[in-house]
Amino acid sequence: MIFFRVIRWIVWKDLLSEIRSRENISSMFFFALIIILIFSLSLSMDQEMAKEMIPGILWIAFSFTGTIGLGKSFLVETQNDCMENLLMAPIPKGAVYLGKLLGNFLFMLVVEIILFPLFVLFFNLDIFGQIPMIMLICFLGTLGLAAMGTLLSAMTVQIKAREVMFPLMLLPIVVPVIIGAVEATRGALNGDPFKLYQQWLQLLTVFDLVFLIVSYWLFEFILEDWV
Repeated sequence: MIFFRVIRWIVWKDLLSEIRSRENISSMFFFALIIILIFSLSLSMDQEMAKEMIPGILWIAFSFTGTIGLGKSFLVETQNDCMENLLMAPIPKGAVYLGKLLGNFLFMLVVEIILFPLFVLFFNLDIFGQIPMIMLICFLGTLGLAAMGTLLSAMTVQIKAREVMFPLMLLPIVVPVIIGAVEATRGALNGDPFKLYQQWLQLLTVFDLVFLIVSYWLFEFILEDWV
């Protein structure tokens, strides 16, 4: 089916471009690493205090790092009339959005997978029993950030001050996702019963669905403004 072929082609194009340049992942990784080092060197915490503060620090790193990669998501498409060719091609425009979303989501997950062991190491956390739940929370939180970030990246890519406008637009909108991710991560790190932070996972799931549906629907209208 052409819809899924377009998604696969967009993802493959972005992955191949990133493998060749390593620009996004490297900049995201080193920025997040700086955040980890600053907090780990400036805060002296015991195990209990760390479990209270780490969720916020973790999602500060993930959110700010994500804005770097998401903000550059559509820069490649502005070169050589790439987006104009996509608009004229007889393909579903929603598939272009889903392809970009999946590529951004994978980039962010790769960086988070690399960074999380560093958090455990620098902050001396004993959380191996909670890793599956934390992975689920990271999946849901990252999906929400990527869904709205991909849409806003397309919206702001032609603005001269996009480096400023993109995070100013993205971060206030995704506050519910960040709050839900932080609170769910805190419950998982503390080893709380699932029912005590289940509502935060439900909040993440609801906002993920809302952001996906709204972004998918609005994407074609945003593309029309490119012409």
